[in-house]
Amino acid sequence: MKKFLIGTALILGAAVALYSCNNGPYDAHPDTDYGTGLNPLDPESGANVYLGSIESRINNKKVLFAPAFYYVDTNAVTHFVARVKDDSIFHRTIRIAFAEGTFNAVDTYEVNADDVSPIINFIMLDTSRVDLAGRKIYKTYTANTNDGVGYGMFNVLGSEGGNMRGYMFGKFYRTLPEKNFNDTISMEFSNFYFEKINFPVPAEYIQYLYN
Repeated sequence: MKKFLIGTALILGAAVALYSCNNGPYDAHPDTDYGTGLNPLDPESGANVYLGSIESRINNKKVLFAPAFYYVDTNAVTHFVARVKDDSIFHRTIRIAFAEGTFNAVDTYEVNADDVSPIINFIMLDTSRVDLAGRKIYKTYTANTNDGVGYGMFNVLGSEGGNMRGYMFGKFYRTLPEKNFNDTISMEFSNFYFEKINFPVPAEYIQYLYN
């Protein structure tokens, strides 16, 4: 568990807030062959969105996450990562980490405030301030507050070709850089289709792992 918490702490940081999205072609990674995923336009496919994306509503605003991917690290921790498409201001990012042995592909994963796996974090840049050294400050909202509030649902419905499709939702409370439970992120029912990538993470994805 110590390895998991340390690994998660290194991975969980980045940006996110209240802009909207583009419902045009999912071209966040034009070099990705989305044709390898199931076709959401086919009602028989079981997919509701294109591979490498999440269609969501965040604090009542429609948002498209693209890319959306996952990988398994050398400690057998499974990491899911998605960033709001074209979000150059806030870098709104969701990160989900399952400790070794806790992710079983197709299954329903409920997250309550006191759970330690999976950890669900939503991260965004605080554009209103910087720290004393002039560096950017990021806000972290989590389902795992360990303080009686926060929840999430991550439901994997299919894992064809190793990619994970399903839906998720939750309510996340700010815990960093200081705790403020009046500051929340509400994620309504969101269809996801995470693309499986290799580890070590390919260079084009590394920017989404850190602030």
